[in-house]
Amino acid sequence: PPRRAPAPEPRDDDEEAASAGPDPWSREAREPGSGRSPIDDPEVLLDDARSFLRDLEGADRIAFWGAALVVLSCFMPWKETAADGDFLGLISLGFISFLFAVATMVFIGIRVRNLMDWASPMLPWGAQMVSTVVCLVWSLVFLKISSDTTLVPSPLGNSEMMNSSPSIGCFLGVLGAVIALLGGLMGLRRPQ
Repeated sequence: PPRRAPAPEPRDDDEEAASAGPDPWSREAREPGSGRSPIDDPEVLLDDARSFLRDLEGADRIAFWGAALVVLSCFMPWKETAADGDFLGLISLGFISFLFAVATMVFIGIRVRNLMDWASPMLPWGAQMVSTVVCLVWSLVFLKISSDTTLVPSPLGNSEMMNSSPSIGCFLGVLGAVIALLGGLMGLRRPQ
């Protein structure tokens, strides 16, 4: 006769689950008094982000989204060269504008959430304005240094092209920095 494995013993899943304790992945099993943190629960982080964006008033909202436009523009080509093609803002000197745009967004958050209540609100506003101005100036400097009008043979076809020229990302970076600067300046007129 063929050999067979013995039949498994019947087991009761309810008893095993009760003896193992609560499911560590279950949200209901957490202690109600422990509080929810963004690390434990991403929904808390998303709720905080939504409430922060709702708390932004007109001028702060304009400045924040202007800086966000600079950040998004860094994922686009900032410079096109005849030899190497397109360069994204993050892998070129446009990264400096990216850093100052993120700093602008952080300073707006610090001021709106009143995280530096021990200091004057002008301190984060001043830091926001400095980072916005540096972002704008650097975007304009990058626009200038990425423009080389020397004509070189085109890699495709029988024509000539500029050696280096700024691309759409650089122009969007300048536009976003101007919007962020205008939003910051509009914040001065806000009654406290």
